[in-house]
Amino acid sequence: MKTLLLLSFASFTLTTVAGCSKPSGDAPSGAVTTTSANANAPGAKATTGTDGPKVITLTKFGLKGSAPGETEDPIIGDGDPAMVMASAFTVNVWEAKATDPKKLKDGQEASKLFNPKNSQSETLPDGWALTYENTGSAGTNYFVSVRREIGGKGYMCETAQSTPEQQKKSLAFCKSLSK
Repeated sequence: MKTLLLLSFASFTLTTVAGCSKPSGDAPSGAVTTTSANANAPGAKATTGTDGPKVITLTKFGLKGSAPGETEDPIIGDGDPAMVMASAFTVNVWEAKATDPKKLKDGQEASKLFNPKNSQSETLPDGWALTYENTGSAGTNYFVSVRREIGGKGYMCETAQSTPEQQKKSLAFCKSLSK
């Protein structure tokens, strides 16, 4: 539960800061690459159509995810967790640890720390997804917590966003993660 609280606070803080600046150089080596039909960067690969989603590759984990509607390359943190800061959402992705919730009921139990409202859960073929809201001193926050088993490893994808639209896009990205 402490991890979820810390990650949510970090995500909220970095989402606020990220809106103020753009990176001036190359992404850290091995961090992330993005591809789109308009990508001109060396080594970039085009997607199948100009209107398709931007594919964000988390090289560190060997994962990729779809970001529909994104037109800009995201800002990517190279830490653990790896933070993906797209123009319309922000998420943290990491290899699941023994202390991370394994089952949906574990995730729901961890969410009780935030007095969740409008909680919605979904069982995925390879894990689970949980969304909920919390209203506190920082206003209403829209949480996403997803656990996936991909290629024999567990991964967590989480965030706390400031709008329902950001929550929806974060959830879609987390659910789209694949090898």
